[in-house]
Amino acid sequence: MGRTKTYISIDIEAALIRGKQYIIEIGAVKWLPDGTTETFTQLIQPYKFKRLNVHIQKLTGITTEQLLDAPSFKEAFYKFKRWCKQDYIFLTFGEFDRKVLEEELSRNYIKNDCLYPMIDFQQKYMIAKGIKEQPSLGGLMAELGLENETQHRALADAASLLSIFMEVDGEKLIEQQQTDDFLLVLTNLRMLETTYELVISTTYCKVEDEQVHIQSMQTFRDELPFTVYTVEQQNEDGEVTTIERISIKPNEQAKQLLQQISQDAMGKILISRTPLRSMSKILKLHNVALPKTEVMTLTNLLKKEEIIAKFHLVEESTHSYEAKILRLLRKYEHVFVEEFHKRALIEKDIIQV
Repeated sequence: MGRTKTYISIDIEAALIRGKQYIIEIGAVKWLPDGTTETFTQLIQPYKFKRLNVHIQKLTGITTEQLLDAPSFKEAFYKFKRWCKQDYIFLTFGEFDRKVLEEELSRNYIKNDCLYPMIDFQQKYMIAKGIKEQPSLGGLMAELGLENETQHRALADAASLLSIFMEVDGEKLIEQQQTDDFLLVLTNLRMLETTYELVISTTYCKVEDEQVHIQSMQTFRDELPFTVYTVEQQNEDGEVTTIERISIKPNEQAKQLLQQISQDAMGKILISRTPLRSMSKILKLHNVALPKTEVMTLTNLLKKEEIIAKFHLVEESTHSYEAKILRLLRKYEHVFVEEFHKRALIEKDIIQV
């Protein structure tokens, strides 16, 4: 049985203008089920555009004059949307393209449902290979023995991404990582007068029938003692300064829970409040490493800080905190379900041609 899905590898070039990222080029390659490919490339004139940054001109080869002759984002995007047609899966290399596309669509009052499903194939590849450091597109092309064209032009980079996808059997790789399970991990390490309060809350969930089903929940809460000591540090000029350092005593029960989380996270989506580096101090303190897995954050899912703040444990009992988390998951379950659709994480959500 042949392939039934249409994939569109997409890449954008953007420039920082008036403090915001504006798209200046879209490039895409469509890979049809019959094995044929089609390409799309379009320069875009940003809103109230006057001059392109010299660094961007050198990096991409795109000139101010070319952009002044280009259509607006709205014009260009509707042209791109007509070229895409329907029943496709977008592939990107990293999170940047989706983020900037979503921002541009919002700025132009265009619905964003046409962007999905959209898969960050860089992340999928890193998970499959157990890679911690993000590979560059050019570096990965060289590693796989593939020839790449000019970099930092949208169409060339989109073509490189599709070459990688074909070479590593990307469709199979994506299917292997599909899951309806996620693990919500919320941590907090707060300094008190004589101790640090550590909170680790884990909620095991499943996305099913357009709902989030809570399977189990566990919360660890304790105070960790710490000591303050000083160290001398010499700068380049030979001047010696004294710096205060804090040494926190790890907790054996917390370590066991973190080890269990590390084991359970394999093959599941891991959702944290903010990027995982925010809990890295807790993990490092207890000498625990998380496996490479797909990560979502409440920051990106819920957007508003006042909503995200509700997931913090404040002056309340553990029982009250857990009850609050369950209420919040029920209230915002549509956001979690929608993100699973957007990332094509469940088999039935992969659009068929």
